[in-house]
Amino acid sequence: MRVEFVDAQPVDTVRGDARILIRPLNHEGGTILRLRRYLPHLSLLRYRDLARDGSALGSERDALILPNDDPRLIECEVTLPPEAETREYRLEWELNPEDHPQIGVSGGEMLLFRAYLLDRSEDGAEEIREQQLIRIQWVPPEDPSTAFHRWRTSARTPEPLREALQALLKAEVQTPRTCELCHARKDLDLLLAQDRVWECSTAPELEEIRRVVVLRELTGFERAFAGTLRTRHEHEYLSEQLAAARERRQARLAAYAPPGTEHVHGD
Repeated sequence: MRVEFVDAQPVDTVRGDARILIRPLNHEGGTILRLRRYLPHLSLLRYRDLARDGSALGSERDALILPNDDPRLIECEVTLPPEAETREYRLEWELNPEDHPQIGVSGGEMLLFRAYLLDRSEDGAEEIREQQLIRIQWVPPEDPSTAFHRWRTSARTPEPLREALQALLKAEVQTPRTCELCHARKDLDLLLAQDRVWECSTAPELEEIRRVVVLRELTGFERAFAGTLRTRHEHEYLSEQLAAARERRQARLAAYAPPGTEHVHGD
């Protein structure tokens, strides 16, 4: 059994995920994945089977949880088809900050799940083969500009999100403006670029970049300057698009701004 997760998370993180890879000794049954849940709510548990070369054998499916009387105990029987080598479970979890004062606090640590791999015989006897812990530690956030650069350049960042961050950086470049509609066009392009980052960061493991983008905007950052003054020109009507984009921006700030900073850059 191999358990993959990122334990060091930025302050205020309350959602996350983990991956559990299991290679059972017996394809015909008797192998059980047991998850002992502590404070987090398990919001998703799905699986897919992998071939020997690591390729997926079909799409993800909802995991079938064996019945039991303990709401904090999750058990799944791991029975692989002949062509599969490994079963991959993907779980998503969420914490409620009201459940414990250390949730989301810098320096706080918490045990989320204890994962067991066990064999269960027909008479109910069990033998635990392996166990691993899924934990979280809240660490102070990076400087927003440093974190933005890390997400924008890291090979681990999904390609659509990396492209959206590059486009946002380009949209942030300041250019000379000869009229108010130039200003509106530039503002709309910037807000649409932020929208695109949000569209590409819906997965729990990508939520950090949302906080980074909001904090970076609220605390200020150095913007490049490029371009030349334009001669006489015309614009399309942008008022409705700009108003809608500004509403989406305000929703982002309300959702991800640190307490006390929500209205620093309000429109």
